[in-house]
Amino acid sequence: MERNTQTFADQFDKVAPYYDEIMSVVPYHQWVQYLRRLFKRFGWKPRRILDLATGTGTVALLLAEHGYRITGVDLSEPMLTIARRKAAEAGVGDVTFLCQDATRLDLPPSFDVVISLFDSLNYILTSKGLRDAFASVYRALTPGGGFIFDLNSEFTLEHNLFSQDNLWDADADVKHVWKARYNAHTRIATVEMLFYLPNGGVFREIHLERAHRHTDVITFLRQAGFEFLDAYDAYTFLPAGKRSERIFYVARKP
Repeated sequence: MERNTQTFADQFDKVAPYYDEIMSVVPYHQWVQYLRRLFKRFGWKPRRILDLATGTGTVALLLAEHGYRITGVDLSEPMLTIARRKAAEAGVGDVTFLCQDATRLDLPPSFDVVISLFDSLNYILTSKGLRDAFASVYRALTPGGGFIFDLNSEFTLEHNLFSQDNLWDADADVKHVWKARYNAHTRIATVEMLFYLPNGGVFREIHLERAHRHTDVITFLRQAGFEFLDAYDAYTFLPAGKRSERIFYVARKP
């Protein structure tokens, strides 16, 4: 999940010690497998990959195990501290973690592929911010480089599919309850997150995600200079549709 202002960074700083526990249900290996299938589908053979909004670096480290040179970028230094510790413990050497803003990357045009996963770009709440992020990614790519990212769809946020809890899970150390509400005028979903810690502590966060219009996403990619290649219903090669819950976008820098 991407942090494009200090406010969002502060929210993720707070959850950083518990992030991997909260995300433990995510099938990370399947996400990486899907990315590699996308690479193959478009004939990409990347050596250097930028993981935008890398969080605690789980995907970055899995990609490094496949031989890619990875740079992970995130705005939360506490999340990156955990990512660096995990890399050291795993003995993975070809991974670098940097604290930067997705909308203002300070990186040379040296990456063959840029990825941004787990609805990170939904955390950018304005059209200008999304355009800035796309332009920033474009500058970081080598000619012919690819860009893959996913978004929670309009359907997901409009229907409050973000609401969830794991109170039923006896094995979960950190319990959580997430309740979402959607403002159709602003196109912003507000997600109230309550976390119940093993020591009896409770903390609350408010996260905001914007339902970026599918047509706007494609337009902004093209305005940044990208060739839009396709949009898929998550984890498949089926075209994204009106009821897709998560959409993977694929674009290329000419």
